[in-house]
Amino acid sequence: MTYAANKKSKYCYTIDQIPLVPLTEKSSTRFVAAGPALLSFITNPPGCVFPIHHHPAVQILVILEGTEEHVCGDETFLMEAGEVCVHPSNVPHGGTTKTGFRGIDIFVPAREDYLQLMAKHGLPIEGPK
Repeated sequence: MTYAANKKSKYCYTIDQIPLVPLTEKSSTRFVAAGPALLSFITNPPGCVFPIHHHPAVQILVILEGTEEHVCGDETFLMEAGEVCVHPSNVPHGGTTKTGFRGIDIFVPAREDYLQLMAKHGLPIEGPK
């Protein structure tokens, strides 16, 4: 196998190359969908409130930077960089950030409403839905 230092693969790109999609008035994300999974590189600025909601997909949230007062089910807790929250299917969740945060949401199976949002913004969906 040879490796060309300056050549990128068609399978590899940077997060910044993925178009930014608004989720709420303040929250935005960059989506990647492949097979049964959907990833969301979410950015919430300071003061952002992400409304309590639920969906059939299991959701795993990883906080990369910042903090969020997070609600999952009947619990409210502070999530900080490096922490992970698993949201079971149909469990209400949401949060408020004073500092702002960047994170990764993983949805399995892919959320149909987010796949439709991706299509609305002309984003590709890899693999079967």
